[in-house]
Amino acid sequence: MIEVKDWGKDHWSTFAYIETRIVDFSGVPNKEHLRCNLKLHPQYGHRGGCASKYPTRLREGVAVDHDDWSCLDDAVEAGLLETVGTGLFPVYKLTDAGLKLAAELRTHKASGGAFSNFRPVG
Repeated sequence: MIEVKDWGKDHWSTFAYIETRIVDFSGVPNKEHLRCNLKLHPQYGHRGGCASKYPTRLREGVAVDHDDWSCLDDAVEAGLLETVGTGLFPVYKLTDAGLKLAAELRTHKASGGAFSNFRPVG
């Protein structure tokens, strides 16, 4: 697990994406919208191919063998998301901590901030 303090652009953009899917699509992600390393998550493969050549950008450096599905797993481990679907058909829900952090991230973005320079306060 990558801790929230180390999250960079890819974690934050994936977290913002899933928050939108929770609000507008009952928590169901669109597999084709997410980077998928087929070696890690073959069940989520799609026409976009394998994203293994695109590591996850962190606050400092990158995480190799880590994709957007891994970012979602990190958010679950951090207590920001709950998985309420199945392994093959994931559905996500924000926890209370996730709701607060999503609001903070939206405020940051609405104020002109970027995912790459977001640092949670709370």
